[in-house]
Amino acid sequence: MAKTRPATKDLFQEIATIERDVIRPVYGGLLRPDDDTLMSRGQGKGLRIYDDLERDCHAYAVLQKRKMAVVSREWGIEPATESPADKRAAEIVEGQLRALPLDRICLGLLDSVLKGYAVAEVMWEIREGEIAVADIRAREQRRFVFGEGGELRLLTPEDMNLGVPVPDRKFIVQSFGAKDGNPYGLGLGTRLFWPVFFKRQGITFWLTFADKFGNPTAVGKYPVGASPDEQKKLLASLQALAHDVGIIMPEGMMVELLEAQRSGSINTHESLARYMDEQMSEAVLGETLTTNIGKTGSYAASETHNEVREELVKADADLQSDVLNASLVTWITELNVPGARPPRFWRDFEEPEDLKATAERDRLVYDMGFEPSEEYIREKFGEGWTKKPKTEGWTPAEPPAFAEPVARDAVDGLAEQTDAVAAPSMDQLIDAVRDLLASATSLEEIPERLLQLYPSLATDDLARTLGQAMVAAELTGRTEADGGRS
Repeated sequence: MAKTRPATKDLFQEIATIERDVIRPVYGGLLRPDDDTLMSRGQGKGLRIYDDLERDCHAYAVLQKRKMAVVSREWGIEPATESPADKRAAEIVEGQLRALPLDRICLGLLDSVLKGYAVAEVMWEIREGEIAVADIRAREQRRFVFGEGGELRLLTPEDMNLGVPVPDRKFIVQSFGAKDGNPYGLGLGTRLFWPVFFKRQGITFWLTFADKFGNPTAVGKYPVGASPDEQKKLLASLQALAHDVGIIMPEGMMVELLEAQRSGSINTHESLARYMDEQMSEAVLGETLTTNIGKTGSYAASETHNEVREELVKADADLQSDVLNASLVTWITELNVPGARPPRFWRDFEEPEDLKATAERDRLVYDMGFEPSEEYIREKFGEGWTKKPKTEGWTPAEPPAFAEPVARDAVDGLAEQTDAVAAPSMDQLIDAVRDLLASATSLEEIPERLLQLYPSLATDDLARTLGQAMVAAELTGRTEADGGRS
């Protein structure tokens, strides 16, 4: 049965577009954020409720840690190909980006991690024959909306509802956590809101608790029949007691200090606050131990948690690199080198090599009989190294005048014969150790594997050869001692 070939036009066009999305909230021709927290708790403030989250010290600290971990990394530009046009495009892009405060610009775009999206305006100028980027300025997200097709629109005093379209190559938009192409994204603010809210409520009760149980409550007693003026005087005396050491009061009235009785743990409020801090750390960093070690933390556990955090940071860097490559890098290329393929912007997340471990590994290889080249030393350990003259023990530059040439004796001959006979056995041992080192994955496992290898080494031939050499050496020595009479 013949197979039906699908219609070509259906393969090369987008079907499930935003305009045809029946579950996407669209009002008046504009898309709306898909953020339940923003809708239910915004109370007319909009994204300002997420700005308010950063007033919490812990929330601010973990957000800054995640953002700074991205901008602290070095960056580079890689040409698309080795063609002259593509290499020229890479030079222009890198030159213009180096002239910008790129870390500040990237930090502003990373505000999308909290709010879901961030907008920055590109300021162009003509400079040395190039259409160059003079500056990139972060803009308040609340000034922008998105049309039904996902296009950016700027709210103005003349049109505060639908806004006006923005020109091409003018605004960079970075979205975070977007689902199904929603340009508003879904930032961490929707997850941080509740831990910050509960922490603030808990601290409010904690302060009330500290005030109530930290200081005794003053109780005033007045006699039956006291006039309203006398009662007011007693109340004023109690209020003065909260600020002054001594008070005066009418005779017949009495003041007592009532100690508040409490039950349960006094650390309940502190535990709640710390728990909410841990929830913030997990939401932003994916872990807790790089921020809160606590009593049960350990160095190994914190290292593992740090790897989780670095994975999130690298993902943020990759996301931002994709945004810059699709917008700013492409725009600079199109305006200055038409027809060239845009280069690639990237952040360097390669960890520096452990030179101590490298030196220890190289020493083991050197002991096996291999010597590193000068190029290898400079590549691994940097410039400034010269090769040391190779010497074996101390040898005078010139022999003393009274020294006689040393004649070659029988011991030298025995040593050479032993070396020649033992060479095959020694080569087998060296090959076995070399194979072990080649298959090892770390320096730590080498000593243990050497101990495991030792029982399986074929040492019988080598032991037999060394035994025969020792017997020959002893007989030769006796012969020379007897003057050749034996």
